[in-house]
Amino acid sequence: MLLPIRSRVLHFIATEKTADIDTVMAGLRDDYGRERQFTHANFLDHLLSLKENGLIDEDSFTLDEQGQLQIVYGINQEGIDTINKYLPKKWRFN
Repeated sequence: MLLPIRSRVLHFIATEKTADIDTVMAGLRDDYGRERQFTHANFLDHLLSLKENGLIDEDSFTLDEQGQLQIVYGINQEGIDTINKYLPKKWRFN
């Protein structure tokens, strides 16, 4: 059973501790890569939504080879608590 993709993005960041959009997409490509929603724009939306809802934080910033801003996100306690409260048991951290 696959989780809804936004929940899986949150869980992936919790597992990795920190990740940028490219790392998240690479990590979830095997499970979600064939879905139409598997786009950079949609993943950016997922990350920004998780941040605005207080579940992840911006951890650091860098520029990639093309001079584009890369934001690294990290899980926070609210994100961990949300995972442990709402995701199925096999996805929880407690």
